[in-house]
Amino acid sequence: MQKLCIQKITIKNSPAFKEASFYPSLHFNVFSGASGAGKSVLMESVLALFGLRETNATFLEATLDLQGIPQEFEGLIDEGEVVLTLSKKDKIRYFLNAQNIPKKKIQELFTPFLKHLSTKSYDAANEQNLFLTLDGFIQSKNQAYQQILQNYKESFLHFSEAKNTLKTLQEEALKVAELKEFVRFEIQKLETLNPKKGEYEELLVLKKEISKKEKINESLQNVREFLNQSHKVSEFLNLINSDESDSILNALNLLESLCEQEGERLETLEMRNIEEILNRIEALSALKHRYGGVDEALEYLENKKQELQKYENLDSILKDAQHSYNRAKDTLQARAKVLTEAREKHLSDFENALNLALTSLKMPKAKVVLKTLLEVESYTLLGAQNLAITLNTALKNLSSGEFNRFRLALLLAQSAQTNHQAIIILDEMDANLSGEESQGVANALKALSTSYQIFAISHQPHMPSLANTHFLIQKQPNGSTITPLDKQGRIQEIARMISGDSITKEALEFATKQLSTLQCN
Repeated sequence: MQKLCIQKITIKNSPAFKEASFYPSLHFNVFSGASGAGKSVLMESVLALFGLRETNATFLEATLDLQGIPQEFEGLIDEGEVVLTLSKKDKIRYFLNAQNIPKKKIQELFTPFLKHLSTKSYDAANEQNLFLTLDGFIQSKNQAYQQILQNYKESFLHFSEAKNTLKTLQEEALKVAELKEFVRFEIQKLETLNPKKGEYEELLVLKKEISKKEKINESLQNVREFLNQSHKVSEFLNLINSDESDSILNALNLLESLCEQEGERLETLEMRNIEEILNRIEALSALKHRYGGVDEALEYLENKKQELQKYENLDSILKDAQHSYNRAKDTLQARAKVLTEAREKHLSDFENALNLALTSLKMPKAKVVLKTLLEVESYTLLGAQNLAITLNTALKNLSSGEFNRFRLALLLAQSAQTNHQAIIILDEMDANLSGEESQGVANALKALSTSYQIFAISHQPHMPSLANTHFLIQKQPNGSTITPLDKQGRIQEIARMISGDSITKEALEFATKQLSTLQCN
């Protein structure tokens, strides 16, 4: 179960409030006051706290009751009481229980819980949101519907993956002959060169040795001429009876052995074709430049062999992909049929609930139409249908006031069962409405406040008369204040809203009667 409600809000250094705190009701909160007192500034601050507006204050903080944390946020915060803080100094920072959290994460966490109904918000008219409302209504009536919806979405994603795989293989099949020829050429080129691990480095060493061969040979000849005179060294050592005779003669023997070994090595080098070695080094150097090294070239060769094998087996792979696509398509169609039937079954009840809400809001009745898509390729993640709702005109042609009352009707029709599943924020929802229309909006918000925590600005008396908590915002020399009104204060403020600053006896009587008749204490 997911729900969110605000228990306390603190604002510091905004355009209207130097410092202010208030404790909203869990249900219907209405804010009134003279123009310019700071009501809209307050709502902007609330939206900024959840990352939905740029902040207009240096410090914002809310104590929240948060239940049902999305899986991707588990471990980041715990359920229950959460303190959300926004601080603006050198830059803007968000904190959850004193833990620094990026703004994007704040938006991802809280946006599903917030519904901001402003005079410029037309997002509810898109088909995705209309389906969300319809599906929400059906879920409140049918416990098995959530699983039906989930099964369809899983099948759609599986079908989309199978379709994309098949399409890719079909495209490859069209150019497979060209691809096979190219891959064969790449393989043949590498296999002809037949590089070995460490060969390039060994050839560089060999090249260096060959380049020194003439100098080594010349020096070897000089040493051998010296060794040809070694008998004279032996005679000298015998004549002087030196104690070092044996070690010197042993050293000369060792030198002679070394010369023999080096001579054999030079003969071997003489047999090597230097031109072939240089050509080989050049070829391996080009390989190194292209692939990064011999090891990388060998890995590339292995990958190309596997790629060629895939092309050789493409017919079999393509056949398997076609079977997977057909199975995914059959499953999707079967689950789409179950989803469609569930929607069709509850469509009339949804339309009736929507029209009941529209009637209470003094709006014309709506027609809800589900059109089944014939081709499975036309299915979307939303289902195998198109959903359209029209009143006496298309939704896009409604005025902003009419459209926001339509949004309220959608919320009412959804028949939400979970208390405080979200927060609704409204900025002068009843502006430019007739008294009868304004009363309808107030009644709708009162009904919604059993399922939502509502924050609303109003310049008419109907919302304040039904609110659980009525806050008066007043402009003061040291910054505006937010004051929760008692019954007498509410009567005075409602009377002011009716008659203006010069409060009349009739306005007071009307306000008293409204609160006595309508307000739930």
